Amino acid sequence: MPVKPLSGSSLKSLLARIDFAREGEIRSVNPLSPTSIEIRFSVQDIARGYDWIDVRFQIDGVRDAKLVSDNVLQTLDMSDGITIEIEPGKCGVAIGSYNSRVSEAPLYIIGSSMGYEELSFSE
Repeated sequence: MPVKPLSGSSLKSLLARIDFAREGEIRSVNPLSPTSIEIRFSVQDIARGYDWIDVRFQIDGVRDAKLVSDNVLQTLDMSDGITIEIEPGKCGVAIGSYNSRVSEAPLYIIGSSMGYEELSFSE
């Protein structure tokens, strides 16, 4: 399934369904190219009776990012979930609650567009 573009309204619906990925797990962060990065989370989906699924976000046009090594991913606190912001020509994803302050998060990616894909849960 291809990545679906995210808009303000689809983002709001998705984040409500997955409860902002609170208490989820970061599965991976993969640079796809110098300007494209994907980040994958395991989250509970309210619409599926709280079953676990994976959600992959792909950020294109990356212009700023703070990434961590794979061994640090599992230690990042996901109790506050994630912050995703979408504005015309700019978007960002961050670990934690960083509304309007994405670049202050311990892990963040800022780019020009973002899409997502729902995947089967990976253990």
